[in-house]
Amino acid sequence: MRYRVYRLIALVYTILLVLSITASIQSVYSVEEDIEKTIMLEKAKVSVVLVLCRVYGIISWPEMKQEFQYLGLGEYVEVESGSTGTGFFVSRDGYIVTAGHVVNEYESELYRVIWLLQDFITKYANAYRERMGRDLDLESFSQTVIQAYLDGRLTIKEYTREVYVGVGKVLSGLGNIPKMYTASIVDSLPAEKEDIALLKINLMHTPSLIVPAEDKARVGERVWAVGYPGAATFHDYLSEETIMEPSVTEGTISGYKMKKTGVRVLQADAPVTHGNSGGPLINSRGEVIGVASFISISETGELEGFNFFVPNSIVYQMLQRNSVDNTQDPVVEIFEEGLRLYYNKHYSAAIEKFREAKELFPGLPYVDDYIASAREAILRGEDVPLGPDPFLIAVAVVVIAGGVSGGVLVFLIRRRKKPTPLQSQYPVRQYILPSQEAPYQSTSVASTSQETMTQQVQQVQQVQQPSQQGVPGGVKYCWNCGRAIPFDARLCPYCGVEQEE
Repeated sequence: MRYRVYRLIALVYTILLVLSITASIQSVYSVEEDIEKTIMLEKAKVSVVLVLCRVYGIISWPEMKQEFQYLGLGEYVEVESGSTGTGFFVSRDGYIVTAGHVVNEYESELYRVIWLLQDFITKYANAYRERMGRDLDLESFSQTVIQAYLDGRLTIKEYTREVYVGVGKVLSGLGNIPKMYTASIVDSLPAEKEDIALLKINLMHTPSLIVPAEDKARVGERVWAVGYPGAATFHDYLSEETIMEPSVTEGTISGYKMKKTGVRVLQADAPVTHGNSGGPLINSRGEVIGVASFISISETGELEGFNFFVPNSIVYQMLQRNSVDNTQDPVVEIFEEGLRLYYNKHYSAAIEKFREAKELFPGLPYVDDYIASAREAILRGEDVPLGPDPFLIAVAVVVIAGGVSGGVLVFLIRRRKKPTPLQSQYPVRQYILPSQEAPYQSTSVASTSQETMTQQVQQVQQVQQPSQQGVPGGVKYCWNCGRAIPFDARLCPYCGVEQEE
């Protein structure tokens, strides 16, 4: 009975040990999974750029020339407008994808100049107030201006569009244009349709995102939108040091829908707003599955959770059409290695990787911040020397512990099988059935002598009616090995297993 208890204790101990270490492995795996998600998002953030578009021209309205001069505006009125959005690198040599409307790409001529007309209306209203001492009827005058443009009586001369790109922590606004890269528009599709544009800046070793050829978003899939939303980019309470870092929002794929113009769009509830336009929507593998295009607005404002993105297949087609090499530069892999070391607290090794990445691309965003943070951690004594992977260590512990526990269990079972004193009282030869001892040598009854037959019958009778010398009560069969044993035996003489009462 005590051997059964030992075996049960060993089994319970093994199960508890395996469960405990399995829980530890799951904990380590969960931490590793969180780190990998953070690294994926950080790689996306360094690939995202701020896009600023400046549009300007000169308003000519001959029938209003005298009134212009009377209000002090001159014969012509210079107008301009600016908009900001998001873009992301798609190649190693400075190609950038953004939304078409971010660079003022519209199929409608009116939409293309509407903000210039708005700037003219504002300037005219201010001059009117100063000269006449009263406010202008803006609604009526706005309708007059738009109708004059549609009729051709008001024209915009020297229409010009300029695009600038800010990499890393940059401040938006026309005053910061000298700190940004001038971009050329390589290709663009209007906002009413595909709403996508391809830009190019003169920069090498740029960290790019991969755009799959086929649309692969799944309903319910978790996704992240990365960009420069106006709500966080132009907030009065935020410092200039952090105001221009890209924001990351998380959501779920709802499915695909169709525009009235026949263009397929992707719907997701990842929060985006003005300024996110042109930014990437990425999946858990860090692939671009959409580009922020438009949001839903009601009479009371924006409707959260109903946002739409250009599918990645349209982006891929544009890249193919313009022979863009959508591959990642080695700087991305080096930066990723630095991030993995950093988040596993190998700060000294991480600094070396970050420096290596910075040598390839001096303008790589946030690298200096990571280096500074790693140095502070080292000074606090938090640097962990490089060693074996914690996950592999946990797996090895489980294997070793399982082996030890299994060995203990086998030892206890084998210990039970040791011969007992009963074997000396009841010799093995006395209780083995003829079929267990050896098969008959003859193949027919005719070839068996009468003497041999008699001996075999006596052997069988000896087993069926054993000798009364110390073996009372006949025989029974061991439930474990099946051999014949004394009827009153508590343990099997052959396998040592305790018999049922």
